[in-house]
Amino acid sequence: MAHSVSSHLKLRVAEYDELIRRLVPAYPAMRPVQLELLALALPEGGGRVLDLGGGTGALAAAIAERFPAAEIEIWDTDPEMLGTARERCAAFGDRVRYVQRSFTDPLPPCDAVAACIALHHVKDLSVKAGIYRNIFAALRPGGIFVNADTAVCAGPVLRDHAFELWARSMAPHGIDRPQALTHFASWAHEDFYPPLITELGMLASAGFVEPECFWREAAAVVFGAVR
Repeated sequence: MAHSVSSHLKLRVAEYDELIRRLVPAYPAMRPVQLELLALALPEGGGRVLDLGGGTGALAAAIAERFPAAEIEIWDTDPEMLGTARERCAAFGDRVRYVQRSFTDPLPPCDAVAACIALHHVKDLSVKAGIYRNIFAALRPGGIFVNADTAVCAGPVLRDHAFELWARSMAPHGIDRPQALTHFASWAHEDFYPPLITELGMLASAGFVEPECFWREAAAVVFGAVR
């Protein structure tokens, strides 16, 4: 699965970290939720974490800093983003590795799998279900999957409400409602935000016993499960 952030969001990769906070204002709130949950599965701050669609390395760097004995692999198909991740995570040395590979491929054994604003690029639910099966197979017993992303109800009332709240959240960051709606229409060509109930159902079908929503704010959500 090839995906280029620079073409998708019409920006230079170096601008991504700033822009994502304008486009997804709940983005900063997701990070501490993910880190607290990862702590449940990383023994004594160590273990192996896979960061799927790791992009600029923001999540990997936060994990490496919070868990000083952990090893992190960033999986991404975009070489520009991996280049930025290498620069950002250079201080962590060989604790962070960079894999130019699709996260639809089988995954190596690990203690945790994390993703942030990445898996919504998978529009085919059968493909996404396969990703969740691969995650389940890769995790050791007691390992955790934590995904920070977007989820929107399929029904028109709640769907429209979610997008309205999302648009309102962009306004303080200089993006007015017409601009927000234009973004939503443009992203729809490559993005898909399945309802949360669908996401949790696919995790259950993959083998997870208790898929859970850990945090939510309008369309932004952190969900996952323990193996």
